[in-house]
Amino acid sequence: MSARPSRRTGPEEAREVMRAFLSDDEERAWHGLVEAQESLTRALDARLDAEHRMPLSTIEALIEIAHAEDGTISVSDLAHRVRLSPSQTSRLAIALEREGLVERRRDPVDSRSTRVAATDAGRERLLEAAPTYLSTIRAHLFEGLGQRDIKQLARILRRIADAAPRSA
Repeated sequence: MSARPSRRTGPEEAREVMRAFLSDDEERAWHGLVEAQESLTRALDARLDAEHRMPLSTIEALIEIAHAEDGTISVSDLAHRVRLSPSQTSRLAIALEREGLVERRRDPVDSRSTRVAATDAGRERLLEAAPTYLSTIRAHLFEGLGQRDIKQLARILRRIADAAPRSA
């Protein structure tokens, strides 16, 4: 009988690959960040749907439109800000226009571009849903943290964002 060489198991192999790139602490930080983002997104989507019949993408789009310079934003800029593809954002803008929450118009400077502005109804829906949105963020991210923790978290996340390569 010949002895077979011992084979590593899948988990052992996976840990070895992981450790080639991330320390234990880095892996825990990464998983914590992903889990926190997923948990918050699920909670926001569930509450907004239950209380306002509004998906998360709608309130995020309305927030970005409301904060835009002169009250309008191009679909491509909106896509970047809400982290959706331009085609998804275009479809979202069309759906919001059908609901009477936004109006779309050609950009007067670049006729290839479409700009989006909130209607009175859109601003009203945003003001109705904002307390649900913001209180959910507070409950999921900040209630278990002290002011010092929050300031440290903000500094760390800003440093990460500032160091990240910019996409084209």
